[in-house]
Amino acid sequence: LSVDLGITREWSPKEIAARIPLDNWRSYTNVLDMAPLQTKAVTLATVYTIGDILVQNKEGRDMGELDRWRILWSLLAGLIGHGPMSHVWYHTVFGPILNISYIILLGIMQLQSPSQIRSNMKRTTIPLIVSRLKLWPFVHCITYGVIPLENRLLWVDAVEIVWVTILASQAAGAGEEKKSPQENMNGERVPQEETIKR
Repeated sequence: LSVDLGITREWSPKEIAARIPLDNWRSYTNVLDMAPLQTKAVTLATVYTIGDILVQNKEGRDMGELDRWRILWSLLAGLIGHGPMSHVWYHTVFGPILNISYIILLGIMQLQSPSQIRSNMKRTTIPLIVSRLKLWPFVHCITYGVIPLENRLLWVDAVEIVWVTILASQAAGAGEEKKSPQENMNGERVPQEETIKR
């Protein structure tokens, strides 16, 4: 928290609650002014991490069961991929490039073959473009119509949590091979009667 403890003496809890967001907002904008590239990279690493954790929770995993490597891969994709790219270009022409770079980075970090990465890119590109078109035009009506210029990236990063949840869902599906009903998760054959019980 960025609140100066010395100035909070005699403040009510309501005043403190009102002050904390404002002080932290000022701190964020100061850091953004001093180190824009690093701030955007860390912000998007955080967003990608939160998005992947949300997807894993949606998939039914408890906090202790989360795939930590997958979380790390998402973090790194935000840190070294989307974060620096958003500093240079901002959600204009390179939406599909961001999606593809995320799928490629995850594939490389998961040691997938080039053919598997290509297959994942083919499977996810069109659905992600459609999803992007459903979300971002509305978001950017608010971005460019309501949000002040200096606050736009933070606003977009907040919405980015929703987007990364969609992106991570698609990527998770791309990385998992479909098993036939006669195979369990280890690839072992299952008798027909056990298949029906599942």
